[in-house]
Amino acid sequence: NHQSNLYVIAKDIMELGIKEEIEMELADGTGQFDYASILGGASVVRDGLRRTSLSLVDDMPLLNRALAVGGLRFYGYPAEIALVPTYPKDSLGQCWSFESEDVSKLRKGRYRVAKDDGDPEREDDVGVYATLMVKLSGPVYVSSVVLEHPPKEISTDMETAVRDVRVLGFEDGDGVGDAWELGRFRYDIDSEDWAQEFYVATEVDGERVPPLHSIMLAIDSNWGSDYSCLYRFRVHGRLP
Repeated sequence: NHQSNLYVIAKDIMELGIKEEIEMELADGTGQFDYASILGGASVVRDGLRRTSLSLVDDMPLLNRALAVGGLRFYGYPAEIALVPTYPKDSLGQCWSFESEDVSKLRKGRYRVAKDDGDPEREDDVGVYATLMVKLSGPVYVSSVVLEHPPKEISTDMETAVRDVRVLGFEDGDGVGDAWELGRFRYDIDSEDWAQEFYVATEVDGERVPPLHSIMLAIDSNWGSDYSCLYRFRVHGRLP
């Protein structure tokens, strides 16, 4: 089961008796509830034209996956790990590792049409590099998102951090229908803030953004590595 490592970590955290208030403090110390948290009821969307990209381990040849299952090799965690608090709080943490969808498809010979003609299996607004689609714990007026990567002092490779991203919101829980374009942002690896908060649009073309039930993090680039790591993705806002 590709989610087994996540469940072990989540089970360990939950057995400590963490409730919503404690989880907020573990997550970032701001007191803001994270509507993208697995422990709060959110989930990763893995189906549809805007589905979450494969994790690095899921995209490996069968032999590599067998080695990962047997604990002989490590290729990172599934996407769910980016939606749980880092524990212990001051540790390096665990990351969702993934590679560019272009690299994956070229390696496997899965392109069915020329790249310039688009991908019939994906919507045009998904990430150029990769996509994380999250069904939030419930409909929410989204105010900001947070991206995390460990600081240089403890990170083994800053080039694996995501760089340019877009945030899109959907009233549907599975990312179906028209997207609300909430903003374009860049994660700065030279910043002293390893948890960087980005405030999203609350109006688009003069129309107020309604409560959203799913959020897509469209990752368009990273900082140069041949794969990427996302340690945490959070969504803040308020209930309707």
